Amino acid sequence: FSGHCSQVGGQGEEDEQPGGVAKPPAEGGAGLYLGELRVMMRMLLQDEDIHNMVSRVSRANHPPGSAEGTSLASEILRRFTQLQMDHTWTESLYATLQFPDRSQRSSLWLVDSAGLVAEQIPLNPSDFCPYSAAGSTTGGVVYANYGRPEDFNWLKSAGISVTGCVVVMRVGGGVSFAEKVWLAERNGAGGVLIYPDPADLPQDPRRLGLNTHTTVSEHVHLGSGDPFTPGFPSFNHTQFPPIQSSGLPLIPALPISATVAAKLLSQLSGPSCPPSWRGRLPYVRCVVGPEFSSGRRVKMSVHNVMTPVLLNNIFSSLEGRVEPDQYIILGAQRDSLSPGAVKSGVGTAILLELARTFSAMVKNGFSPRRSLLFVSWDAGEFGNVGATEWLEVPRCVTDHLCGAAQ
Repeated sequence: FSGHCSQVGGQGEEDEQPGGVAKPPAEGGAGLYLGELRVMMRMLLQDEDIHNMVSRVSRANHPPGSAEGTSLASEILRRFTQLQMDHTWTESLYATLQFPDRSQRSSLWLVDSAGLVAEQIPLNPSDFCPYSAAGSTTGGVVYANYGRPEDFNWLKSAGISVTGCVVVMRVGGGVSFAEKVWLAERNGAGGVLIYPDPADLPQDPRRLGLNTHTTVSEHVHLGSGDPFTPGFPSFNHTQFPPIQSSGLPLIPALPISATVAAKLLSQLSGPSCPPSWRGRLPYVRCVVGPEFSSGRRVKMSVHNVMTPVLLNNIFSSLEGRVEPDQYIILGAQRDSLSPGAVKSGVGTAILLELARTFSAMVKNGFSPRRSLLFVSWDAGEFGNVGATEWLEVPRCVTDHLCGAAQ
């Protein structure tokens, strides 16, 4: 048997006939009708398992390469192995990730007109934007709402220049951190600070949500995968000439809390911002800057370092009985830079429960037409690095399956 990569499906391969009537199973196929599969899945899915795994994964951060991350990867591999699916394996690769420098912390200060430090603003040393430029910048502060193209266009029309300034932006607005930083850099900004506004993310201590001292972090590489092997797979960085992605920013960026943002924005003077830009920071009159009423400026310093990290993508598969060389991939990000249920926790829990459910369905008579591939991806927080690097390998996804079937 020799596998090949091709597009899945085509016209005439739907599971239901017009009118919602299930088609009889193809010869040698699943052996079950669609309605029967739905009943079987509902019967086998267990909400309690999902809840328990979300709690397990989200109680602590587990970045790539850490002891916590390695422990979670081992647990997922063990769970996949216990399901006794057709194939379970791990693929490893080295990629360049960025972390805070342990010997020198990123900092934020208010400085006077002479550049002397008047006040240091406390930051959590573990808060950072992966792939930010390292370095320092000093300037006035401009509030740019969500940092969308239309927000920067409004500032231009109002005669507000962001050149050399530190731009403060809100999380959200349909714009990723990478896009916010790229747009700020393109408009001449010297640095970027990004905060979660209570208008967008609830921060009431009496309800579910963030507290006002919490930051929201995201990578700022305008691209996906290892930025030092753009467009080709990352194994050990020795088989290709050194190169880096053009999507890496040239200005520093930091995530800050709503508390820090309120401290900065409450001291701004200048034109009032549009009504739609007003968030819910306490004691903040919405103005865009760039001057402080006290004549102070902001100095920010980012100290992150690039580090080669061994990543592990974990796979488990059920072979298709009719078209094993065609496949459906179900994947989830495993790593996390902070505690919490979003992304890593929920995704990993659902991935494991789906793998367990489909494995049980096979034992109960279900025979998948195409191969099902369950994957726990590493380094998702850094721009889907694990998934992107695996996809950049010039091969058929079923190489492992084909090799095992020969």
